[in-house]
Parts: sequence; structure tokens; C-alpha cells
Amino acid sequence: MILKRAFVGLALLTTLLSGAASAQAQEISCNSTYTTERGDSLSDIAKRAYDNPRAYQNLFDVNPGVLTSPNVVPIGADLFIPCLNDTKQPPSGDLPEIRAANSRDIEFLTGTNYAPYVGENLPNGGFSTELIHRAMQFGGQPANYLVDVSRDWGTHLQPLLENGKYDIGYPWFKPDCSNTANLGRASTWRCENLLWSRPLHEIVVTFYGRAGEVENISTASDASGMTLCRPDGYFTHDLEAAGLVAPTITREAPATPEDCFEMLAAKEADLVSVNIDTADRIIQSLGMEERTAEVIDLSTIQTLHAVGMRTNPQSRIILRRLDKGLKAIQESGQFREVAAKHL
Repeated sequence: MILKRAFVGLALLTTLLSGAASAQAQEISCNSTYTTERGDSLSDIAKRAYDNPRAYQNLFDVNPGVLTSPNVVPIGADLFIPCLNDTKQPPSGDLPEIRAANSRDIEFLTGTNYAPYVGENLPNGGFSTELIHRAMQFGGQPANYLVDVSRDWGTHLQPLLENGKYDIGYPWFKPDCSNTANLGRASTWRCENLLWSRPLHEIVVTFYGRAGEVENISTASDASGMTLCRPDGYFTHDLEAAGLVAPTITREAPATPEDCFEMLAAKEADLVSVNIDTADRIIQSLGMEERTAEVIDLSTIQTLHAVGMRTNPQSRIILRRLDKGLKAIQESGQFREVAAKHL
């Protein structure tokens, strides 16, 4: 009898505690983020969000990188709760705050004035920055990190990343490190000293000249003797691979892509080479549509990445997390949504 009374009493206490816990449970609504707690299951969360425990598959489908199995819900994970009539849409606008989980901050470094990829006045900091945020969110458990912006691209890799001031820099173009024979000193240094994430983007890098003057250029040798403008701090490995280096051409390297196009208009440069998205924006803003011509035959496809130093053990861990998150958002369709917003 004593045992029975104890059991009944325990059952009553459990019922009371369960009711109290339910009363204090987080409210769950669609198109929001829910932080998981001890004892949560996807079916329970679906029951609270949709009044339908069988809707757990919707939660699993839109939270890749956070959930690895419908049967395992990590404690403290931030789950996006979609609306049932729009289950494939990830959160738009500002991302949920990433809560501290590590004793050491992860420090990212990026630049500005490189639309649509990074820029202080761009939505969510630009295409690359939004991808970094989402990859960090979906690549593992919550982590405390910050993103700093420096306008001086030329100092990002050396000395700031090299000296350990920052863990990861982005976005940077990756040379063909399988063939360094034609690479210059800076590109060779990148191959020898940097670790690379999986690509953030593939980008068309092309060349522009004054209309009526460059239409007959079809090979790099046709540009011999010309002055080529590409901003300071930008990659040069494609120019090196094509032989577009001194003494074949003269290189000008002002601070910004806008400076290059202004030099083109002023006949201080014969060619400008930047990515096509940046070029289109600047040409339109300067009203140069009728005065410029693209040299399509010199175009190449390049990839942008996050990078870290080989000598920084933290970098390798962070890049693995980013790779996992990037893979997840590409497979879930979020990459297309982010791209549509910025491009």
C-alpha cells in the first residue's frame, strides 16, 4: 500500500509539473525561430506549432545542418518553423541571433564596396555576408562570432589574417593551385598559406574597354601594350595565367572599381577587368552604357571562397562548419532565395 501511495503521489506530482512546464513553454508560431529544449521531439514541436504531430517532416526538411535525423533534436538548437503552406521558404530579412556557445569568439573579416557580394549599405551586408551568416547557422551548434569590415582590401590577408587578428576572411578568389608555374608571388602565397571553403559563388570575370576600340580583341596577346585597370587588393591569378602582366601590359590598381571605370572614361586606362555584376552596376551608375564595350573572349569563370590561414587551427574547424552549412543551404533551396534577393 505504501508503494502504491508513493506511485500515485508521484503520478500526481508529475502531472502538476508537466502542466506547469507546459504553461511556461515557449510559444511557437510559423515563420519564426524556436530554440529547442530538453525533452523536445520534432513531433511534439509540430503538435504545438500546427496541432499536427505528423507535420514533423516539414520541420526536418527546412532545417538541414541543424537536424541530422528526425529522431534527434539537439538541445539549444535554433529551428526555423515554416508555415505549412510555404514549407520550403527559409526566414527572410534579419537572421535569428546566433547565441554564444563557445568561450572564444570567431572573428570574420570582410571588405566593402564590392556589390552585390559585400557592402555596408547592402541588405544583410551583401550576398556573401548573408551566405556566411546562414552557413554558420546551419553548419552546427550555435556559435558566438563577429564580422568586421575593413575598406582596405590590401591588408586583409597580409598582415591581418596572417598575424592571427582574424580567423576567416571572405570573399576571396581561388587561384588554380594545381598549376603555380605561371602564378605571381601573391597568388603563390595564397596557394601555399591559405585554406579554402567550398565556393560561395561562381562569378564571371570579364573585361571592358571604350566602345569602338576593343571589338577586335579576341586573345590576351591582342591586349599587348595596353593599360589594364583592376583595383588594389583584387586577385591577379587569372591575369597571370593569361600572360596579362608586365611587360606585356601596364597595370593600374586604384582603390575602387569605380575609379577604374573613371580612368577608362578619361583615357587613363584601356581596359578594366572586374566581375560582371559589379561592372554592370557601375557602368549604369556612371551612364557609360554607350561608351563601353565588353571583351567577351577574355572572360573567365572564377569562384569566391572564405579563407583561413593553414597555421591557425581554429580556421580549419570554422571552414569545415561553413562547408557543412553551405552544403545544407544549397540542398534546401535557401541559396536560390538568397541569390534572388541580391542578384
